[in-house]
Amino acid sequence: MKLLFTGAAPWINSGYGKPGRYLFPRLSQLGHEVGLLAFAGYKGPPIETQLGGETVKIFGPAKTHFFNDIVAFHATAFEADYVISLQDAWVLKDWGHKDMRWLPRMPIDTDPISEENLKAIEGAHRPLALTRWGQQQLQDHGWLDAGYIPHGIDTGVYRPADRAGARAKANLPDTFIAGMVACNASNPSRKSFPEVLLAWKQWKEQGGPGILYLHTTVTPYQETGIDFQKVLGTLGLDWSTLDDPLSGRRSRAVVLFPSQYKMWASTYDDEALAALYNAMDVLLSPSQAEGFGIPIVEAQACGVPVVTLAVTSMPELTWAGKCLEPIQRVWEEQGGWRGIVGVPDLVDALDWAQQMSEGTQAAKYLAEKGRENAKRYDFDRVVEDYWIPLLEQLEDELE
Repeated sequence: MKLLFTGAAPWINSGYGKPGRYLFPRLSQLGHEVGLLAFAGYKGPPIETQLGGETVKIFGPAKTHFFNDIVAFHATAFEADYVISLQDAWVLKDWGHKDMRWLPRMPIDTDPISEENLKAIEGAHRPLALTRWGQQQLQDHGWLDAGYIPHGIDTGVYRPADRAGARAKANLPDTFIAGMVACNASNPSRKSFPEVLLAWKQWKEQGGPGILYLHTTVTPYQETGIDFQKVLGTLGLDWSTLDDPLSGRRSRAVVLFPSQYKMWASTYDDEALAALYNAMDVLLSPSQAEGFGIPIVEAQACGVPVVTLAVTSMPELTWAGKCLEPIQRVWEEQGGWRGIVGVPDLVDALDWAQQMSEGTQAAKYLAEKGRENAKRYDFDRVVEDYWIPLLEQLEDELE
């Protein structure tokens, strides 16, 4: 079949770009012809590129960022049997009423699924959820044939490694490290950056050791986000970056960020990110909501415990760590509920993580449990268990 996907260009190191590197070659090897509508990382006429020895055709946008004006024309030019979007559905306008078979593979990050998302997928051929929780949300709202295909990771890259070696590779100090891997693209912060910073301040005031490493941009990634310099200034927390030329400022920092040039240039690849996870004692990911949560799976694949929030998809993906109960619900403007993490609960979780970092038998068991569960999300498993059955069904529908 001819399958036209949406997503970031495959050379973009993000959750939207990785499927291009890992998923598309596997689908091509199964005999399918793959195209990509690249909403980030490429603008220009259609081109062909090689991914894993397989050819993928890449299309650029026209007037609108997410192809709302030209998607049907690209689908016709590619002679696509199916168009499968790998992104938020609510930004895609009227795709279900265009002359194409559209399968929105969509994150759902409000409880219940928002009216805006439901309206966006009207007329779709069949929606696909990233989690079982999301699949149930779609089924509860009338899409009884909603499918399920989770994100994938490369467990050959994301695997346990020597912590001291990982810290040396990541240029991080040999101390207790709590980390976050999250995009700074919303304000109020869906990723719960302010709550984590408040907890970190309390942790340090109580004599807690270590540093907080935030793998994100200091300034907003998009139009909305947090100016960390201002926030950290109000909290009196010294901060620096991994490439800070001022050694004194770096030595005083209790909050560290990656090289900002590397972040903006998207040069942190999977191997570098795996080293960062392995350098951590715990990944903090207590988001207000997640449509999936790729770092949660990647960290556990590396044997690193996680701290999440018991809302939307996160209980489903938390096998080795603490899934905290929200202290209250918060309404999202699209039309659904999310959760707020409690700062005292995060401080308690840091205490727990420090104990786990001492290499107890419980910590070893937890690392093994996280690793084994994460293996179910390896790209080879995801293709075999979910993509192949779905594509066989779609082929039958064309006959």
